[in-house]
Amino acid sequence: MKQYSKRTALMHWVIFILILIAFYLGHEVAESKDAAGKLAMYPAHFLIGDLILILTLVRIWFRKKDGAPADANANPLLNKAASLTHLGLNLVVLATAISGFITVVTSGLLEAFKSNDPSLIPDFHKVPAKEFHELFIGIMVLLIVFHVAAALYHQFVVKDNLLRRIMIKRFED
Repeated sequence: MKQYSKRTALMHWVIFILILIAFYLGHEVAESKDAAGKLAMYPAHFLIGDLILILTLVRIWFRKKDGAPADANANPLLNKAASLTHLGLNLVVLATAISGFITVVTSGLLEAFKSNDPSLIPDFHKVPAKEFHELFIGIMVLLIVFHVAAALYHQFVVKDNLLRRIMIKRFED
């Protein structure tokens, strides 16, 4: 096997796009001074986070069921680093989604939704789960940057066509 299965590759790219959207929405919610606007944006952010959680679990299941390509590097240390990066990405994506869910449940934000009252939006600086959510987001951003940089290094410096492994299109080489 030289490529991940089509469905694993598709989930990889869909999850990546959803993470970008969730990050953007989360940033917009955090920076917005308009409480009514915040209350309107939160549900989209939450639903995308829930979808990321579910799709990540599905992608992990697909990868276990369908298998993975052989290691990309001749150096076992680099293969271990790649494996740990992938594990870390999966764990931090799950932790980010779960901590976001816990933030909503424990913050009192649900009351603001139920009553459609923006004045009930809590002060998230007082919600411990929100601190963890932000920590996991920071770790996720660092791991994504490292992951993308390593993939681009392989593709354009090593020139080993590593990106073909995660493409939805099938290649015959």
